[in-house]
Amino acid sequence: MTERLWAQMEQRFASEVFWHFVGRECKDNLDECYKRLIGILENGLNVSKDPVEFKYKDKETGEIVILWGYPVSCLADIPFKDLHIQAKRYGTIAIGFNKDSAIDNHFNPVLYVNTYSHYFARYMKNRKELEEYVAKGDKEKFEQFEEILLTLGSLAKSGDLKANPIDSKELDEFQLNNFYYEREWRSIQPWEFKSSDVALIIVNDDQMVEDLKNDIETKQLRIDKSTSILPFPMVYKL
Repeated sequence: MTERLWAQMEQRFASEVFWHFVGRECKDNLDECYKRLIGILENGLNVSKDPVEFKYKDKETGEIVILWGYPVSCLADIPFKDLHIQAKRYGTIAIGFNKDSAIDNHFNPVLYVNTYSHYFARYMKNRKELEEYVAKGDKEKFEQFEEILLTLGSLAKSGDLKANPIDSKELDEFQLNNFYYEREWRSIQPWEFKSSDVALIIVNDDQMVEDLKNDIETKQLRIDKSTSILPFPMVYKL
């Protein structure tokens, strides 16, 4: 057993497998979630080409500020026994990737920032003033500055770190939820992962396990017969 695995036995809050749940929007529609799973297993983890919009409510002015970040693909560093917490929000279908593979393919841990901290307030104030100033000058320098802002937007996530995390799209939209519990890692690069990068597939039930085994036989997927597949109820049993 390696030294790192010994450390994992003593310190369970970090995992050697990072999880990608296929979609919050479809968690109540298992057929749609399964289609998304197959799409990822066929095409890899992709990101869109357009920047992502999210909102921030200025606590002093009450104004809604529009922020931007690069579109990302997301993984969660969550131990197996705790996946039921993530499933409440994102459903019961997920792909587990080996930690080393994720790191080798440009994933980085998210920096969580308290929305109500002095640090965040100063950042927002300086960001706004600098952006307005740079916009008046050289176009190339402004584009470079915007590149930095998009990068920060993809790697940092603000929220209410004192709150209990709940499934609320409204709180998420205004960056007022507590996202820290997700232990998210992100990449702005598409990932054409291989079977060897995948540690485990979790699907909703035994029937879906059989469906996926059949699809491995008949479709061009990025996993093969050696890939482990478990029904979600095993999270409570293992």
